Amino acid sequence: MQETYGFISEEDILRISQKRDIPKAQLYGVISFYSMFHLEPTGKYIVRVCDSVSCRLNESTTLVKALKDYLKVEENETTKDKKFTLEVVECLGHCDEGPVMMVNDTYYTHLTVTKAIQILDSLE
Repeated sequence: MQETYGFISEEDILRISQKRDIPKAQLYGVISFYSMFHLEPTGKYIVRVCDSVSCRLNESTTLVKALKDYLKVEENETTKDKKFTLEVVECLGHCDEGPVMMVNDTYYTHLTVTKAIQILDSLE
């Protein structure tokens, strides 16, 4: 459901719970814990920016602020045109290549603000 619709609705959780005989609270706990699952609709492109210590040392905080300004959203918000959802995540696993951004399933490393905005522009 996540892959097909971009999120898992309350109705979907109930349906899965009943069909698989898994308590609804248990499903909700798993879905709400993992950042790759969403309980609300997301944009076509999910932009995740690493916020680990190593990325912060390489100016990821500046990158996040610039992307918020550019997209006109806060963390965990979707642009009005439903194109982008911006998420700040703990780690993307490229600690020696920060700052790192992931757009859907593609990683971008050694980013500058200019490079990140060019990447987003290329998706439009």
